[in-house]
Amino acid sequence: MHMRMSAALAAAILVLAGCDSGGSAVETRDRSTAEPVGLVSEGAQDGVADAAPLEAAKPPVTANRRETADAKVQRLYERNGADFGARSAEDYLQKVQAFTESTPSGTETVKRSNGDTLFYQASTNTFAVVDRNGVPRTMFKPDDGPTYWAQQKERAPTFGQRRNRARSAE
Repeated sequence: MHMRMSAALAAAILVLAGCDSGGSAVETRDRSTAEPVGLVSEGAQDGVADAAPLEAAKPPVTANRRETADAKVQRLYERNGADFGARSAEDYLQKVQAFTESTPSGTETVKRSNGDTLFYQASTNTFAVVDRNGVPRTMFKPDDGPTYWAQQKERAPTFGQRRNRARSAE
């Protein structure tokens, strides 16, 4: 069996070695005399103004293995939008971004060990999470806000770490 596989592998290598990137059955234009194309990199040329540098587009919310960012916004809106008076998924997203980017006064924050930042505003019972890059993960109104916030603050320093370190060491 091993001998047959070796022979098949050797035959495949010989076939591939015969490919010399030679002539093609498809006619193409000669590219050897074509002038190279350059990109405008500095200054204005031919009346073209300098463009602002492109920034990487920040996603509206964090995606995960099960859903895209857009699907997550829709799911969060369906679950929590009414609590914030949102009329659409886009409206809900704007409310999340407004809350997390311009945190209202009286909002407490806590940092998790994974870089997430938790927000809680007791006066409106609003809880939100953003990742280390400031991209929102969620925003909702917990059933028992003060208790939920106390639990989250307590868990924040060890969030995401293995629970049974003693077992993993065995």
